[in-house]
Amino acid sequence: MTTTAIVELPIISAASQIFTTVLSNRLCMFLVNFSETSKRWSFDLWIENEIALQGRRIVTGVDLIAPFEFGIGELHAVPVQPGIEPGRDELPAERVRFVQVVYSDDEAA
Repeated sequence: MTTTAIVELPIISAASQIFTTVLSNRLCMFLVNFSETSKRWSFDLWIENEIALQGRRIVTGVDLIAPFEFGIGELHAVPVQPGIEPGRDELPAERVRFVQVVYSDDEAA
C-alpha cells in the first residue's frame, strides 16, 4: 500500500523571504524571491547547510526537483483551480500552493 504525505511550504507576501524546514528528515532552507522583471517566483535550496539548487522557477505541472534526486520527495506548485499560475499574489494568497509530496510503501503485517 502506498502512503502519500503532503506538506505545504509557506509563502508570504514579501517579495524576498527565507525559511527553514525539515523535509524527509533533512534540514532544508529556502530563499524564495519574486522577480518584477519576469513576474515569476523562484527559489534557492540548501540541504543540510549546502547549496543544492539556485534560481529554480516555481511553475505548475511538474516536480520542480525531479531531475536532481535530492531524497526529499517532490516539490510542486499546485493551483487550487485549473489555469491559475504562480504570480505575485497567487502564492501568498494560497491560490497556488507550494508543497512537498512524499510517497512511501507500507507493507501489510
